[in-house]
Amino acid sequence: LIGAFLFFIHGVSYWGFINIIIFMLITLIVTLTLEIIGSKTGYIFGGKYNYNQDNTPGYVMFGIPVLIPIAWFGIIYMSINFGCFLTNTQFPFRNDIDYYFIILIAIFVMLLDFVLDPLAVDENRWRWESAGIYYGVPFLNFFGWLLVPIIVLIVFHHCSQPLNVTIDSHYTLFRYFPAILFTVLPVIASRPCFERGLRIPGYIGIILSTIYFLLGISKY
Repeated sequence: LIGAFLFFIHGVSYWGFINIIIFMLITLIVTLTLEIIGSKTGYIFGGKYNYNQDNTPGYVMFGIPVLIPIAWFGIIYMSINFGCFLTNTQFPFRNDIDYYFIILIAIFVMLLDFVLDPLAVDENRWRWESAGIYYGVPFLNFFGWLLVPIIVLIVFHHCSQPLNVTIDSHYTLFRYFPAILFTVLPVIASRPCFERGLRIPGYIGIILSTIYFLLGISKY
């Protein structure tokens, strides 16, 4: 919740108040809807699953903790900011939609799940009815993690308002602090992976953060 609040404040300065409200609402609605469909039907994320409410506190809607859509908001927002830094792309787009940028952001989000999902399953935050081959996670789950940000970004592009802030006027550290957090998040998540014997997700986390750090340094 603290992270989501900080990203909201950043979004007010980065996109404007109306745009960050639109983005947050779209993200919460889309992710909650897809989570409900995915958990009940098995579509979207590769199989049916149930959240363990004892390990995911807070209000629950249709079996989905409200903190889950909020987490989606934070992850997608950080990845957008990182993608904008690397590619010098203005998002939301001023003109035609850039599908290459949207796919890049979706890949960033999906790769992070190779670290987060095995850890969450091992911590019993949710349970798959049919365990998958990747530490209990169905491999089609990662297709869902590609799909979700693509839908969110396309819808937001069509609903967003023209930017009325000058992004270049902000200090670099403030402008891209969500990108910095996104860079270190995989390696932070790798520590509990190693503690729980999840060696492959742990190494993936280290590799991702290293690659993102090198890309960021070379770009800066």
